[in-house]
Amino acid sequence: MDIVQSATSAIYNIFMAAPLAQSIGIVALVIGVSAFLQKSDYLLRRNLTIFTLLMGFHFMLLGLMSGAVSAWLGTLRTYISMRTRNIWVMTIFLLIVLAAALPSATHFVDYLPILGTSFGTWAMFRESGIRMRIMMMLGTLCWLTHNFWVGSIGGTIIEAIFLGVNGRTMFVLLRDGKAEDKNQ
Repeated sequence: MDIVQSATSAIYNIFMAAPLAQSIGIVALVIGVSAFLQKSDYLLRRNLTIFTLLMGFHFMLLGLMSGAVSAWLGTLRTYISMRTRNIWVMTIFLLIVLAAALPSATHFVDYLPILGTSFGTWAMFRESGIRMRIMMMLGTLCWLTHNFWVGSIGGTIIEAIFLGVNGRTMFVLLRDGKAEDKNQ
């Protein structure tokens, strides 16, 4: 019982230290879960656009600018990937991520959103179906580690759930014989 009370107290204290930031992170949680439940690559991208926009505000309000910049670049990247899969556009996004986020990275944990966003960029522009979701899982692992390390309640929960929900959706796609999304 002491462990549960300690954990509850710790979560409460983290939440109360930045209630607006944590509330935005929790709203993003709901939208992000809905993204990974989608079998359609297009719907996944649409919901991820909204999710990353909110997570950018979450990190900004927590004072974590490398996470905010990476999330907002993810917003723009995901939105544009719904309209083009051009390799040069992808390359521009990878260079922007490096140029925009690297200067504010000062600790090991600051590099994880950059790496996670890079995996996601490749996934959005070059992959589809199961392969896209596998690349996104690698990015999810980077973001999960980052969010846990910096004390982002909503961010940590969402990335942990993303692993499970994305894995479940990949199983369903394989079961249904839809490893590649024809309606991207």
